[in-house]
Amino acid sequence: MSFFRNTHARPHSGRAAGFVAATGAITLFAGLLMAPAAQAVPATVTAPSVIAETPSDGPTDGPTGEPTGGPMETPAPTDSPSPEPTETTTPTQEPTETTAPTPDPTATTEPTEVPAPSNTAVPVVHGEPVVGQTLTSKGGLWEGATKFRFVWTVDGTAVQTTDHITGEIDSLALLPSMAGKTVQLTVTASREDQPSGTDAASTPLLVRNAEFTGLTWSNAVSGRAVVGEALTLATPAWDDSAVRGTLRYQWYRGGAPIAGATAERYVVGPADVGRPLQAIITLTAEGFTDHEFQSAQVTATSAAFASVAVPTISGTARVGQVQTANPGVSAPVAATVTYQWYRGTSAIAGAVARTYTTTAADNGKSLKVRVRSAKPGYTSVDRFSAARTIAIGLLVATKSPVVTGTHRYGNTVKVTQSWPAGTTLRYQWYRNGAAIRGATGYALYLNTGYIGTRVNVKVTASKPGYVTRSVTTSATGVGKALFVLKAAPTVTGRLALGSVLTANAGSYNPAPSSLSYQWYRNGSAIAGARARTYKVGAADNGRSLSVRVVASRAYYDAKATTSAPVKLPLWPVTVLRGDGTYRVGAQIKPGLYRATGGSPDCYWERLSGFGGRLDDINANYFGSARTYVQINAGDVGFTSRRCGSWTTVSSSGPRATRITADGTYRVGIDILPGTYYGYAGQYCGWRTLSGFGGTFEEIMDIDLPEGPMIVTIPSNARGFEVHGCGTLTRY
Repeated sequence: MSFFRNTHARPHSGRAAGFVAATGAITLFAGLLMAPAAQAVPATVTAPSVIAETPSDGPTDGPTGEPTGGPMETPAPTDSPSPEPTETTTPTQEPTETTAPTPDPTATTEPTEVPAPSNTAVPVVHGEPVVGQTLTSKGGLWEGATKFRFVWTVDGTAVQTTDHITGEIDSLALLPSMAGKTVQLTVTASREDQPSGTDAASTPLLVRNAEFTGLTWSNAVSGRAVVGEALTLATPAWDDSAVRGTLRYQWYRGGAPIAGATAERYVVGPADVGRPLQAIITLTAEGFTDHEFQSAQVTATSAAFASVAVPTISGTARVGQVQTANPGVSAPVAATVTYQWYRGTSAIAGAVARTYTTTAADNGKSLKVRVRSAKPGYTSVDRFSAARTIAIGLLVATKSPVVTGTHRYGNTVKVTQSWPAGTTLRYQWYRNGAAIRGATGYALYLNTGYIGTRVNVKVTASKPGYVTRSVTTSATGVGKALFVLKAAPTVTGRLALGSVLTANAGSYNPAPSSLSYQWYRNGSAIAGARARTYKVGAADNGRSLSVRVVASRAYYDAKATTSAPVKLPLWPVTVLRGDGTYRVGAQIKPGLYRATGGSPDCYWERLSGFGGRLDDINANYFGSARTYVQINAGDVGFTSRRCGSWTTVSSSGPRATRITADGTYRVGIDILPGTYYGYAGQYCGWRTLSGFGGTFEEIMDIDLPEGPMIVTIPSNARGFEVHGCGTLTRY
């Protein structure tokens, strides 16, 4: 066993004791050799009980850093007792007896300074710095070292740390992730009795990519380089392909990469026609240099339609008719279909749509159409339809001729119609079936000579390439002219019995030469009322009056216009004169009547019979003759005393806001409803009424005030009766 291994394997305390023991032994041994006479000196020495290790001549490093020559192993001392002491006499000094002291286990020995290990040759790394290879090193040459720490770093980061003793070799496998990075080995040398060590580093090495091996591939491109067909590539082979390597594909068109074409299969497209196609396969793996496989070039060509139908033409084969090309179906379906129409063998300029409307130039000629089917990446194919002969056209009005306008004197009538473009039109007007000389325009003025006749027109249409056609309109009678009413007739005048009403004839265009009038009462003609003015009579009481004005002029139809009716108010009519008893129905009809007398002692009564009994009185009244009475249909008779004459009532009144006289008033007609104030005399009394029949049931409210008074007349009251209250004024 070498000294280094032996000391490396022992505990630290043993190594220190061995080192001290070995040093003492060597010193003593050298003294004995150099001074043999000294052995005779009487001296007694007691050797300590320690283990001494004597190394050999020491190791030396070879070129690889491995120490050469094994160290000597010094036998360990035995546990025999110390030798007996001897005496030594010299002539110059008294013999002395020396006794070796026994070591004191508690004594402290001053440590001896030990030099740090030194590097005599830096670590050398063996092997190719290539991914997949292994680097090795013995750690360099050292003096005074017993243990070593190997630290491998990649770009300065420690990736492997191993502890060794002298002579052991360390290795590092180069992984793919280390490619392109710097690998370096740092060795720290130390010994057991020294915690710190000495570092030495190898020369940095750049790790290179590995190269793929065993590469085989056929660069042929399989498939036809025709639009729509697929091209494929064989798969390359290489060593370790089952565990390492990825293939990337890229197809090129004319040397430029094709976007998205990154698979082993590529379908030829329209953009490839006439261009060289090629693929590059790139083999990649981490830590390996990429390898490119370049395929052979192929030139793409257009595809051909499998079938293209022969086109047909539909439509009437006449001038002016629409001809439609029917292209049929192609396989594959064409992306674009274009058209060219031919007249005979000559292409018709501008006729490049699917439809074509024949012209006069096509009359009697043959017509056909060429249909060109095209698709990107395919060779275009032309097909011609069968020729057809175009016959002369038939003129058809798109809007038949009609005569518009008013067939009356003073107006102009004209023809409205619509024909195909390029049509020439001629006109001839007729009166009662006879051609009118000079009337050959599209319009005709109707003068007085046409009144009472019938007129029409014949239209003759012609166009090159078409059969000439004539159309005659139906005859229409011509009448007199019409007045234009600008302002309707009106009635003016005071609406009262005996007043005169006047008819305003209105205005007309043109002005009439004469006017006539007829007055109407409630829509019925009033006999003899044929003047411009009319005097209101008793028969018109409460009726509506209107007037019809007839305007006349030569060559014009009479214009009759009726004015708006005017409503006459219902004025009072005296039905009873003086005192007496009257039979209801025969002498006076049921209704509301007003007394016209001035007496304060007016008396009336409504009767159910004429027996003179109290039971015959339905109701009665005594008071001012300024009053009303409502005679009902159930009444038999009516008696009046000191009330004056009785008249019918008007539907309108003064609607006064002051009451100055005793009597009965209609609310809303004679006076307005509301609150009134005044000063009541000694015999003041008032009451509000819901009717004028004189019954108690019709009294809504009643009061006999004195002094300052206020009374409210509600709007739902029909009457207000007041006596002796003076003047009442509405707030």
